[in-house]
Amino acid sequence: MGLRKQSRLSFGGRVSAALMVSAVSSLIFGVQSAKAVRSLDFTIHQEYTSTRALGMGNAFIAIADDHNAMFYNPAGLAYRKDGQFHGFLRGGANPELFDLQKEIDQIKGSATEEQDIANLIQSKYGQHYYSRVTTGGMYVRPRWGFAFLPADLSLDITPHQQLGPTLDANGYLDSTLAISYSRPVSWLKGHQISWGTTVKAIHRIHVGQSLLAAQLVDGKELFEKKDANEGLTVDADLGLLWKLKPKGFMKYLKPSFAMVIRNVADYGYFTKFDVVSDQSGDPPNLGRRFDLGSKWDLPNFWVFDPHLAIDIRDIGHENWTFVKGSHAGVELYWKMFNWWKGHWAAGINQGYWTAGLGARFAWFQFDVASFGEEVGPSNARNESRRYMVELSLDI
Repeated sequence: MGLRKQSRLSFGGRVSAALMVSAVSSLIFGVQSAKAVRSLDFTIHQEYTSTRALGMGNAFIAIADDHNAMFYNPAGLAYRKDGQFHGFLRGGANPELFDLQKEIDQIKGSATEEQDIANLIQSKYGQHYYSRVTTGGMYVRPRWGFAFLPADLSLDITPHQQLGPTLDANGYLDSTLAISYSRPVSWLKGHQISWGTTVKAIHRIHVGQSLLAAQLVDGKELFEKKDANEGLTVDADLGLLWKLKPKGFMKYLKPSFAMVIRNVADYGYFTKFDVVSDQSGDPPNLGRRFDLGSKWDLPNFWVFDPHLAIDIRDIGHENWTFVKGSHAGVELYWKMFNWWKGHWAAGINQGYWTAGLGARFAWFQFDVASFGEEVGPSNARNESRRYMVELSLDI
């Protein structure tokens, strides 16, 4: 959207538009083409997240007792007792996102806009701006699951010092179609062991670039269609869930152990739909990863059914460290009636506290979570505090 100096859209307007869901259109539509330059990114991008899981530290692969099992550990579907449809709209952001917008608005139309933008970026070193919006639907039943997530849009913006004050921007727009299958096996007498797989087709559009203050003032967008890469891939996750035989002291803890291999093939993108351009490059690969997890039941009290979970996740990711892969949490599940139930949760995600709660009333479900994400390099920790809300229909 390069405009003349007298009438061009201000930097504030451009960032504001990029941070809104309307950024989807700037990622998809257009006729220009060019290969995107990947910006700095020290995070571990998750293909799928659950508000419930994030509230308890994102430690969930050994629990996997609801529709989220499809993308956390499909082996959990083997123990479902009934069918469930879950349609949802989920949105998340961090508070600093809105503070940035206010400061940008104050710069609009200034005579020294470029220098003011450079100064603003410098003052924000160490900050991280995040938003994510996901919508979709799933149907799960004993041993089976189907999911369609037409839009999962995530935006990350980080100020850095490179050749000058720079904004590093990463945007992902994923569309996912998945099918899961799971079944129990009888390897150890008295134990419950199951395996499961989720086969998924993912179409990904990605924009990643580093922009100087001068480029932003001259009309360069944070997220432009001509800088996007896109591709379609098919891959699979494999999961194993082992519930120990409830014998002796173990009958009180009822431990479960889990292992998941994500993106087993990880061969990249085999085709594209030319949604962005017929000459676009490939987006970042999904990346093969390994997850290990455990769940421990705690004594029931009143209407609560508590359990503790500990996971080590994303082993093999290029940004993995022990801290970034560590997740732990506790959840207090409560049930008043079959149509009125919910949970309270707390945990540690990548070294930062998390908290969440959810409630289901008849067909309607509400979940909210606050969680910290590690966004810094391995030698410099940096927390991004985020909040997520999910509204859903459960039938």
